[in-house]
Amino acid sequence: MRATDRSRSALHQPPGRRLPPPGGSQPWSRPRVRAADFDDRESLTRAFDGAERALVISTDALGRRVQQHGNAFDAAVRAGVGQLLYTSLARAGESGNPLVPAPEHRATERLLARSGVPFTVLRNNIYPDVLLELASLREAVKTGVLGSISGTSGEGDIGYLGCIGYVGYVAREDCAAVRAALLAEGGHTGEYLDVTGPVAVNYAGIADALTQATGRPVRFEARPEPESAAAYAARGAEPERIAMAAQLWAAAREGWLDIATHAVERLTGRPATTLAEFFARHREALLGQVESDDDVDRSGSA
Repeated sequence: MRATDRSRSALHQPPGRRLPPPGGSQPWSRPRVRAADFDDRESLTRAFDGAERALVISTDALGRRVQQHGNAFDAAVRAGVGQLLYTSLARAGESGNPLVPAPEHRATERLLARSGVPFTVLRNNIYPDVLLELASLREAVKTGVLGSISGTSGEGDIGYLGCIGYVGYVAREDCAAVRAALLAEGGHTGEYLDVTGPVAVNYAGIADALTQATGRPVRFEARPEPESAAAYAARGAEPERIAMAAQLWAAAREGWLDIATHAVERLTGRPATTLAEFFARHREALLGQVESDDDVDRSGSA
């Protein structure tokens, strides 16, 4: 279930026509799509009716999410749902987690634990998509240099956040596969599962992944904070996006996102997507400007 105000939910094992799955011999149920509103408990109860297991994906209504998630959990209890899955954040249960969404995820996890329904919490690490938005990857591929955003410590010294901060970036597709496996098979009740990529990387690792994915050499180079912030602004980034990037790298520097597990492979039967594999899926976009410039250079020298 995913929404702020309105939601369409596909619940496990609803009534429906039996269909053969691709490449398999056992039938599966066609999902029934139902409308629901996270602020309307009755609609949620109707949507959950008949569900053996259900997934609640956190909404994006900051400041209202805990209440909305609680409404969903209460409705699941009334509907007799046998197991609830909830998508949370890496290390959400720790009070010192500096990421803005952490307190609401932590409060939601507590509500879920008190709901009385068998549950599984999926603590996703950071999606690598954030790098496509917040890091200057195209520029890095073009110039061969990936620069980090950096910050200042309490003593005023420059701390190069991307250089020393590791993140276990996890592909959205892998998170979806984990959810599907748990919805289909159940189990792992009462567990808080860290869903991550296969290895945690810092900015030097991001540069290596870009090299592997594009075939062009990219190296990491740390930069002072004013230069990085100015570079973000020059690319048209809004101040809140710059602040978001700084917060993310600060959390990485402090080790909050340095988590890598084998949960994806253990639950889905296939290895988690590496950062290089993720970048390879976006190779055309990463190389677009570079290849255009190469074409110009070749035509100009002919």
